[in-house]
Amino acid sequence: MTYWMRRRELDQKTAIMIVIEHFGNVAPGTKCSAVFFDRERIRREKDFYAKLYSENGVHDLEILRAMVSANVPDDPYWLVSLKSGDVATAEITRLHRVDHRTGKIIPDPV
Repeated sequence: MTYWMRRRELDQKTAIMIVIEHFGNVAPGTKCSAVFFDRERIRREKDFYAKLYSENGVHDLEILRAMVSANVPDDPYWLVSLKSGDVATAEITRLHRVDHRTGKIIPDPV
């Protein structure tokens, strides 16, 4: 049993390590960071997506809610950013979500 499983909640470093261990192909020099999305930040993210979709022509409330729900998890999570340091191939940033309570990678919406 790992440390985060005993604590039941993650910290920034643990969230980053979960992503690195999960994907395993993180090149040396990669810049890693993580931001915690609590209930308030999730609410603001949902508001942002709802506004974005409605400005782009989605006005049916049920469809709008489904689209927002498909893109924004309901439970707190860590958004982990891995930014390659390879200038020759241009910097590439990959974003991954880690569930705050379970420590599992949240799959990207299809």
